[in-house]
Amino acid sequence: MEKYIESLSEREQEVLQWLTSGASNREIGRRLYITESTVKRHVYNIFGKLNVRNRTQAALQARRLGITPQPNFTQFWEGGLG
Repeated sequence: MEKYIESLSEREQEVLQWLTSGASNREIGRRLYITESTVKRHVYNIFGKLNVRNRTQAALQARRLGITPQPNFTQFWEGGLG
């Protein structure tokens, strides 16, 4: 399992944390100040590195690896953080 985390870049880990929170590509891009197409590229790379086919499988794998959802997701989009 550790090999999966080590293979993910720091940015991919951030994207995965937001993905695990249920954020859309657009929301992830806004939060991380990157374009939606860049988010899509990161998600594609994450799928390959985790050997999964969709966001649900990626989120489940992330939880198994100890990557927790972004705790401030709801607050952020409701105006609480930003």
